[in-house]
Amino acid sequence: MENERNAASTTDRVAAILLQFADGERHGVTELARRLDLSKAVVHRILQTLVQRSLVGFEPNTRTYALGPAAIALSRAATRQNELLRAATPVISRLSAETGETTILAQREGYRRFYVNQIESAQPIRITISLGGSYPLSVGASGLAMLAFLPEEDIDTVLGLPIERYTDLTVIDPSEIRDRLDRVREQGWARTTGERVPESTSIAVPVFAEDGLPVGSLSAAYLTSRFSEQAADELAARVRQAGAQATISYRRQRET
Repeated sequence: MENERNAASTTDRVAAILLQFADGERHGVTELARRLDLSKAVVHRILQTLVQRSLVGFEPNTRTYALGPAAIALSRAATRQNELLRAATPVISRLSAETGETTILAQREGYRRFYVNQIESAQPIRITISLGGSYPLSVGASGLAMLAFLPEEDIDTVLGLPIERYTDLTVIDPSEIRDRLDRVREQGWARTTGERVPESTSIAVPVFAEDGLPVGSLSAAYLTSRFSEQAADELAARVRQAGAQATISYRRQRET
């Protein structure tokens, strides 16, 4: 039993270190150790194993690490196998072309969402996200759009967890979030402003699986100052239409 617990602990640490590279940046041992509350010796030892397996690469001049060719190969394989990604990417591409704003695809895994794709705006000043980034469903339009359509017991679980404040505008009161979820269900889309990224607004809708549960969400993100209230409502209508298209495409793909 002791050996099994140690193996599980090591596996968890390896996964945690690898996930730190989802932001696409290079990281050093000291930084990773601080982020994950691990000793530098443990982090260094795991990184050396990952280097040997080509999952990360080491840059001796800066003494930093980045994802290696084996991790990139795994990422490409995951992209090919991801049904939501295949179904919704053409949809968010059209939505970005039509609106001129950044469009984003998020996928639900349990009670969190992961950014899996984005089409960046052609505007000189635009909103962008880090692919692979993970956030709770209780924060941001992408999360609320999915949370609103989960069973009540799942909503209770999510809102029973500590809610992190990302900015001064982040809503962390569970009762207020419940009111927002009612509005999302009523209008079919969620909108948040400055709650995770200052000066940005996001309008999101869910993408539904065959069982009626949200498998992901797609959104349009823009600088708050660039849109009037009327323009935002018009964008919401476009995003909602795109969400319906993505749901149809996803379900058809699952049938083949």
